[in-house]
Formats: sequence, structure tokens, C-alpha cells
Amino acid sequence: MPFSSEIIVNTFLQGLGEWLVGPMRAITTMGYEQFFILLLPTIYWCFDQMLGLRVGIIFLTGQFLNFSLKFLFHSPRPYWVSDQVRAYSHESSFGLPSGHAQIAATMWGWLAVEIKKRWFTVLALILIFLIGVSRLFLGVHFLSDVLLGWTLGGLMVWGFGAYHKKVSNWFRNRAIGTKLALVAISTIILIGVVLGLRLINSDWEMPEAWSARAGDAAPYNLEGAFTLSGTWFGMLSGYVILSAKKGSFLASEGEWKRLVRLLVGFVGLFVFYFGLGQIFPTNSNFMSYFLRFVRYTLIGLWTSWWGPILFEKLNLLKFGKK
Repeated sequence: MPFSSEIIVNTFLQGLGEWLVGPMRAITTMGYEQFFILLLPTIYWCFDQMLGLRVGIIFLTGQFLNFSLKFLFHSPRPYWVSDQVRAYSHESSFGLPSGHAQIAATMWGWLAVEIKKRWFTVLALILIFLIGVSRLFLGVHFLSDVLLGWTLGGLMVWGFGAYHKKVSNWFRNRAIGTKLALVAISTIILIGVVLGLRLINSDWEMPEAWSARAGDAAPYNLEGAFTLSGTWFGMLSGYVILSAKKGSFLASEGEWKRLVRLLVGFVGLFVFYFGLGQIFPTNSNFMSYFLRFVRYTLIGLWTSWWGPILFEKLNLLKFGKK
């Protein structure tokens, strides 16, 4: 068994006792993409617009990288290959690299860079470590998955810190039409990379031994690609249009109004996420993927453009100078 040496880590942690299942499941929620999808608009609407935008960009870029590498490596989860490992959580995608470890290192790492408070940096490092350990305990990742995820997350933070100002300054000086064209082109490229990797591996089939343990797994499902690309397109195009028409808004002002616009904003997210989710089909076909792209484009537009416009009309938000 090629993964036997790593399974030792999973079985050791699980051997510490089932009393850890609850705490580990709670910790792992802070590495799920849904957590950060709620955190992103909270920052954007209520604390710092540009920080929220940067968090959104690094989050979506990191998710695309992780999604693509999973397709490239098509590596199993521990409980797919060994009956010794108990599955305290179910995952339908490939395992390498760990998305939780990567997103935790990327997001909490970047927030530590932005906030620049020692206590927050220490807290972020503890969370990054515990989220990685939780994935090992829950039986959904090997140690190598987590280590690669942490490494990629650290590289994302370094690369974004080194180049985001240069790229944003260059982008800011483009005409609105050019900006929107660049957003559209980047969206096509992101989808194209994932589809290309899927095509390259079109002949690959999951070993029967994995399928027998994996349960309802669909590692080559393309829903994630269209979710991320739709959010990317909606969020960035909405920001481009908003900044051209209205300029920036004062997210940190308003005291009680910040809470109200957060609640109003979440209602809008709920309508697009759950409302359209009930209407649109979820089959693995072209129309389903297209409508998923549309749904998440609307979520991105609501977050970056329509939400702030509504907040202004309700006297919950003020725009500054262009």
C-alpha cells in the first residue's frame, strides 16, 4: 500500500479518542470555503472595501489553483484506500493538495499581513495549524496533502504581497472597457485551465478499491470550476463598474448601520444562493454548469456592486470621492 506510511499519522491522531471528533469538526469549519464566502462580504461592506476586494481575489485565485492541482494529481483520501482510517467527514473531491490547509494558510496568513497585530498573527498561525491537524484527524487528508496545502498557501501570501500593488496600479490606469475585457479574458482562462486538465485526464478511472470506500464521490465534477469562475467574473466586473460610476465607499463608517447593511446584504446573498439554487438544475451537463456560472456571477455582482448601491439608497452607506 503506497500510502501506508502516511496512514500511521491518521490512525495515531484518531487513536487519541472520539471525544475529539466534535472539536475537530468545529475547527475544520474555519477552513471551509463557505466560511470565507461569508467573511469576504463582511469585510467588503462593513470594514474596508479594498481589503475585502483583495481578500476575494486571493481567495478565488487560491481556490482555482487548488482545484486545478487536484485534477492534475487525482490523489485519494485516506479513507478511500484504508479501512484503518475512519471517515469522520465525507469529501467527494481528490485529496492532494488539502484545500483546507491551503485556504487557511492563504486567508489567515494574508489577514495577518494586512492587520499587522502580533496577537492576530499568533492566532492566525494557531488556526492554520489546527485546521490542518483537523483534516488529518477526520481522515480526509494525508500528511503530504496538508504540508503541500500549507506550502502553497504560504507561497500565495508571499506572491500576492510582492506583486498585488504593481498589478493593481497597472489595472487602475486602464479604461473601464479594457478592465471589463481583462476580467472576461481572465475568467475564460481560469475555466479553460480546469477544462483542459479534465480533458487530459479523460481516460482516468477511479480504482474499484477506492470507489468501494469513497461512497458518493465525484472527483472530476466541474461544479466548483463554474462556481469560482462565476464569482470571480461577478465580483471583479461589479467592482470595476461601481468604482467607475460611484468611486469608493466608506465601509468603516456608520456604527449601527454597518450591522444593518450586513443583515440586508446577507438576505440578498441568501436569495441568490438558496433561491436560485432551488430553481436551477444540478445535473452534470452544459446547461446546469452555465446556470451555476450565472448564479454565482449574480452573487459576485450583489457583493461588489448591487449591494452597496442598495445600501446607499437605504441611507446605510456613503460613497467618498472618486
